Amino acid sequence: MPTKKKSKAAGAAKKGPADPRELLEPTPANLTAALKQLKAVLADIPVPEPIIEEPEPDPEPAPAPASSGNSASGSDDGAEKAAEKDAKPAKPKEPIVRLPQLDYIDALLHIYFATGLPCGFGQEVRRRIEESFVDRNEFRVTEAFEVEELLEDLEIPDLFARCLAVRESIAQIYNDQNGVHMHFLREAGIGDRQMFFQRVPAVEDHVVSFISNLLTYEEVVFSEKSTLRAQQRIGLDPKNSAVAKFVDELRACLKPYGHIPVSIGAEGKDGKPNLKHKLSPACILVRMAPLVKVKRR
Repeated sequence: MPTKKKSKAAGAAKKGPADPRELLEPTPANLTAALKQLKAVLADIPVPEPIIEEPEPDPEPAPAPASSGNSASGSDDGAEKAAEKDAKPAKPKEPIVRLPQLDYIDALLHIYFATGLPCGFGQEVRRRIEESFVDRNEFRVTEAFEVEELLEDLEIPDLFARCLAVRESIAQIYNDQNGVHMHFLREAGIGDRQMFFQRVPAVEDHVVSFISNLLTYEEVVFSEKSTLRAQQRIGLDPKNSAVAKFVDELRACLKPYGHIPVSIGAEGKDGKPNLKHKLSPACILVRMAPLVKVKRR
């Protein structure tokens, strides 16, 4: 019995929509398009208020030891008074002003739940988790099926598998760091980052690649040291004039934020994802970086 040939439309329908994070080569045209897309998203993300930290007070100076002996007491007293007269009052320390930094646990949650979908889904998931749990420790001990129930109306594909992967990843990070955080990665060298990801094999390869490339992009944008090697790690040729222009504009755009946002702007309404922009600034940039290969033990 003859069989009907499958139409191109049917094949396209079976494949589903294109992944918005499909990798792009950092060609001059793609760099220009990425900057335009990134600026459009940043226009909807308010510049964060700076964080002001009061400096630690200086410790009180230790009292001078009492002098012994009457013959030298007069000269000692005179020297002490002269020293006190000459001593200048300590200059008060200025408060430390800094911008908020990216929470890499947020980045992990975002990419686990937003992969294959617009970034609005990842943002809505993070909003619900933040509102539904007292802190990260409560979230850490919550079962995957409970998180699935919290998110099921979003109709995220493979939702339970994602929830389970997040739970196992968070558990291993906690066991390694004695806390649910990865902020130490910002100052860690490449070797230390790789060793950490070897110790937490539950963190899936695409998540490791995303966070690793995001760390490198933040180094390129915010480091005051030479970033030539960092640019090369994400496939940017520092000698290329288009790359130099891209990096300069990127730094100017992101400097007021102090980090590369994984959000796209305002929260969605009525618990629905905000779909105004497909990708966050972080995902716009990372899609132009090569996949990071994870060395597993």
